[in-house]
Amino acid sequence: MATAATAAPAKSAYHYFRSNLLTPQRIRELSVLRPARALRDIVFCWLVIIATWTVIAYRPAWWTILPGLVVIGTRYYALFVIGHDGMHRRVAQKTATNDLICDVLIFGPIGAIIRLNNHNHLQHHYWLATNRDPDRLKHCCFNKANLANLIGFLTGVTVVFVAARHVFFPKKGDGSTRIGYTLRDFVILAGWTILLCGGLTWRIGFWAYPVLWLLPVFVFMYLADNFRSFAEHSHPEADSLADTHRLVTYRSNSLERMFVAPMNMNLHTVHHLWPSIPYYNLPIADKETRQMPASAGLEWRGSYFAYLWRYTNTLPLAECQPTNQSALIP
Repeated sequence: MATAATAAPAKSAYHYFRSNLLTPQRIRELSVLRPARALRDIVFCWLVIIATWTVIAYRPAWWTILPGLVVIGTRYYALFVIGHDGMHRRVAQKTATNDLICDVLIFGPIGAIIRLNNHNHLQHHYWLATNRDPDRLKHCCFNKANLANLIGFLTGVTVVFVAARHVFFPKKGDGSTRIGYTLRDFVILAGWTILLCGGLTWRIGFWAYPVLWLLPVFVFMYLADNFRSFAEHSHPEADSLADTHRLVTYRSNSLERMFVAPMNMNLHTVHHLWPSIPYYNLPIADKETRQMPASAGLEWRGSYFAYLWRYTNTLPLAECQPTNQSALIP
């Protein structure tokens, strides 16, 4: 079940927890995949999205469109989190099956391909708490040292182009060359573009594709996931100090999780310690780690938005003022 994350250079900071919280046997038990569970969740999310489009097509009014944006965006975010498991090849046992499910049912609709996209994510696991983490700009403080910087990040203004480059034009793990698309990839991407753009335009109107797909995906998936990543790995302190304890789990509540961390993504510490454990087993892993004395060294927070308020109230962070560290972001 080993992945790149289990051999991370930052293991000196987290090796103690990996060694003292769950036994190898228990990790193997919790890592057993249930593809039918993942497929059930994927189908349910798509049924909700399609039902929402159907309601809007039947009655295109502000009182159907506005709540519809929330439903479409949050349900796609739930799909994206399942796809996140797919980046670790934890949706199905066989890599080809795992990638096909994720490309056709999750990533294709937003123009992404898992074979390309997972390089960035696995590098994040491998290099967490180091300057080589490609996602470091999401949770470090040097680009969120004052309120203007923080707002720029939370709205995507300062990070969206870098993130798009990582997703759509990724490099190999060593950063040497970019990875190319295949005919299979183009067929999937073209098929979804025709289906979504053409179908929504035909059934609802010319405005439907940007308003009822691109907009909710950007707001409720992309921006929400950026915020989640920031909250789960950041601290209102110098990055050199924060790098010693980047793993945070949120207890949160069901409403907040729907918007910020669906599909148990709030249980982020156990995911980083053992990426082989699928999302539906993370609550078990989290519960069992809490019962171990070694878990006293981990951090649990109550609310994502309460942490954002606390972080905002510490600004400006003099020890995190922008410096030439920004040049380290790939």
